[in-house]
Order: sequence, then C-alpha cells, then structure tokens
Amino acid sequence: MRYCEKCNVSVTGQLLQCPLCQGPLTGEADREGNVFPEIPLTGNPFWLIVRLLLFGTIVVCTVCIAVNVIFPERGWWSLLVGAGLCSGWITVGLAIRKRGKPLKAILWLVCVGSVIIFLWDYCTGLIGWSIDFVLPILYTCTMIAIFVIARLMHRRIQDYLVYLILNILLGLIPLILLLTGAVHTVYPSLVCVVVSVIYLSALILFAGNALKEEWIRRMHL
Repeated sequence: MRYCEKCNVSVTGQLLQCPLCQGPLTGEADREGNVFPEIPLTGNPFWLIVRLLLFGTIVVCTVCIAVNVIFPERGWWSLLVGAGLCSGWITVGLAIRKRGKPLKAILWLVCVGSVIIFLWDYCTGLIGWSIDFVLPILYTCTMIAIFVIARLMHRRIQDYLVYLILNILLGLIPLILLLTGAVHTVYPSLVCVVVSVIYLSALILFAGNALKEEWIRRMHL
C-alpha cells in the first residue's frame, strides 16, 4: 500500500500520485490492482438519436431556405417546410417530456395536436380537411387508445377516468360543428359523436360509483 507523507494517508491501488494533494506516493503498490476500476463513460443512445435528428432538421431547414432564395419563383415554400418540422418537434418534445405518464401524454398530444392541425388548415386556405376528417378520426382513435392502453397497463378505472372523460368531451366537439353546419363531410364526425356517446353512457351505467367518487375527490367535496 502506498503512503502520502504530506497528507498522512494510505492509498490503495496502483496510483503514483496522491488523489488529495497530487504529491508523490511512497511504498509499494497493491498487487490486486486499483480498488476502483475504470468504468468507461457511455452516453445515452436515446439522446444521441434526438441530437442527430435535431441536427438533421437544422440542415434540412438551412438547405431549403438556401434553395428557396436561389429559386424564389414558386413562392416561399421553405417556410412551410420549416413550419412542418417545427410542428413535428413540438409533438415529439411533448411526447418525450410526458413519456413517464402515457395516458396524460396522449391527452396532451391530442390537445396540442388539435391546435396545430387546425392552424395548418387555416394557414393553407381553411379548406376544412381538419374538422371534416383529421380531428374526428383523431378523437375517435384516442378514446379507443386510452381504454386499450389502460387495460394493458392494468390500471383501475379511477386512474384514467379523468383522461377518458376529457377525451370524450373533445369527441363531442364535432357534434357542435355538425349542428352549426361547419362540417361538409358528416360521416367521420358522426362516427366520433356516436363513439363518444357510447363511451359516456358506458361510464355512467357501469362505472357510475367510480365516476361519483372521483368527482368528489377531485372537487374536494
């Protein structure tokens, strides 16, 4: 065992300098080697992939803007490319941040995604594809996904009741659009409303007590 005369401490392993004062050590080194083995530093591959994707996004945006500046005859299409990539990163960032709570993440993605989808429709001329097709289909699939994921995770109905109710309320938005005549293609919205009403009826009839208890707990009654 080596010894540091300045610090008056014994040092195990095969170090040549004192880890405290960096002075020279005297004595013989331990035969068994360093007590603290060297552990190679390894980064998280997930965040490496995220950084690579972010770098690729910056490269694509930069190249598109440069090409658009050189050939501006067809308008500023590079802005649409940048806006699309930003929309994708907002969604991905939200999913990463809420990844520990998948049910809450789904609800957040639906709310934020609804705003992004409607803004895209509005900025491209408000043709109506968002409220006619995308949003009703999104709400219908989300209601089914929340129920399936909750069952696969063996969650009690109280654990995901709030998320399901909020999603059901979102699923009733197409009903308002149908009544106001804002929807041109009624079938996706009609299916969404039917699924929402079925889910809401099932909750009231088969999980009424759990619904009441959760309401009392949330409202602190």
